Parts: sequence; structure tokens; C-alpha cells
Amino acid sequence: REIAWPIPVEPLVRLGRRTDPDRRADGPAVAEAMAAMEVTHLRDRPATELSGGELARVLIARLLAQRTPLILADEPVAGLDPAHQFAVMALFSRLAAEGRTVIASIHDLTLAARFCERLVLMGAGGRIVADGPPADVLTPERLQQVFGVGGSFLPTPAGPVFVTLPPPPSSPAPAPPDPADP
Repeated sequence: REIAWPIPVEPLVRLGRRTDPDRRADGPAVAEAMAAMEVTHLRDRPATELSGGELARVLIARLLAQRTPLILADEPVAGLDPAHQFAVMALFSRLAAEGRTVIASIHDLTLAARFCERLVLMGAGGRIVADGPPADVLTPERLQQVFGVGGSFLPTPAGPVFVTLPPPPSSPAPAPPDPADP
């Protein structure tokens, strides 16, 4: 995520409206998207002066300003603080409940388990390993197969938490044969 020129935040978000022929909707769409991502106070700041998390939220606002029925997001919460990660995932979940299709690549398995109705777990070469509800997809065996780690769901009052576990310690190398033992 890098912006090469010092375009102010509001015009950057407005770029998300370039494909919509209804220019009258631009102002409300941009204002709504910026408010949803809590970046309205940054409207005049050059994008080149934003922190990584601020820029990520501005780019999500640009995506939201499009008001499309399909949202594709590549690692939308990477680099965000935990509160904003939850806010973005809750927003995407709400948009999906309203009828939009949201497809996102997410490596945070707790966020995926908590907010996604369906997961597609991909392995080496983009091969689909599993597809279905989080509890069916995120099994210890599949996590070991794909990521080389274990994992477990822990129920909490706020929803499931997925805990990844380190790989099992390597078995010690077998002792070399004793030359005195025939």
C-alpha cells in the first residue's frame, strides 16, 4: 500500500467514484465511506503523510465509496490496530448481511473464524484444501497441512477465538549406530 504523490485524502477516496456515472452521489458516498472508516478528520492531509494504518483505512474508504455489490479485499486488516481490525471486519460482515458479496484474503484466523460465514483454505499453488464454515475448515489437521502449525477454537462470551499452536518439537535425531554393537 503505497501512494506515490501527495494527493489529499478526500480526493483519494473520491477516486473510488470514477466509474459511477451519477456524480450527484459522489459527495454523500465519499462522506459516508470516510465516516465509516473514521478518516474524516484526515480529509485535507496528503496521503504520503499518513501512517500505515491510516492509509489502509483511507484505501478501504475508497473501496466503500464505490458502493459496489461485490467487495474484493486483499488483506484489508493487515497493519491495522486491533480495534480497527474488528471495526473493518464487523463492517464487512454487516455489508454481507445487507446483501453484498464480500471476498477477502485474511491470514488472521481468529478474525476469519469470528466474522466469516464461509472460509476457503488455500494451500500451496493456490490449491483449495477446504471450503465451508470456519469450524469445519480450521481443523488442527488442515492447519498442520497448510501452515505447519496446530490450532484450536476456544469459546468465549464474545465469540470464538482461534489459537494457533506451534509445530510439535522435532523428534531428536536417531543416535548413530554404535560400532561396537554388531
